Amino acid sequence: MIYLVRQGETDWNLFKRANGVTDTFLNQTGIAQAKLQAENLRSVSFDACICSPQTRARQTCEIVYRGPIVFDDRLVEINLGEFEGMDETDAELAKLAWQAIMSGDKGTESWKEFLKRTCDFCDMVVKDYKDKNVLIVTHAGNVRVIDYYFKGKPEDYDFIKTTIIKHGGLLTFENSKI
Repeated sequence: MIYLVRQGETDWNLFKRANGVTDTFLNQTGIAQAKLQAENLRSVSFDACICSPQTRARQTCEIVYRGPIVFDDRLVEINLGEFEGMDETDAELAKLAWQAIMSGDKGTESWKEFLKRTCDFCDMVVKDYKDKNVLIVTHAGNVRVIDYYFKGKPEDYDFIKTTIIKHGGLLTFENSKI
């Protein structure tokens, strides 16, 4: 079984600022979310734990899981370039950011590159961890792609319409039939 956890809340999340690759820390709510997930997963015996190296994911993971952790750069959130820290509620700015991401302009990581590295990670999990209990801790963007990967990849990867799990939330996927 694959256990996919989104990192807990940061102050940037709370104040609707886009985190991207900016290294932010869990706030008290994020710590509580991670502790809740640790309790929820207490009875699971994990064969492996793989985490984004970004601080907020690392903090979440270290609360949820007490064993050895493999940090994988493919689980880093998408680089938002000039849009790091932007107000996520500003619709016009969000539209400009999305246009930049689609083309890789303004210092952003292109959507195509982000999809490739996240799907490459998923390919590795499928190959190397079939029938294993794997904990993966990462970020909202990666969670969207991983969810698409295991439930079926729409051609256009509609990033906007995808259900997002809450901070500290959990998705699970069978990996014995993959």
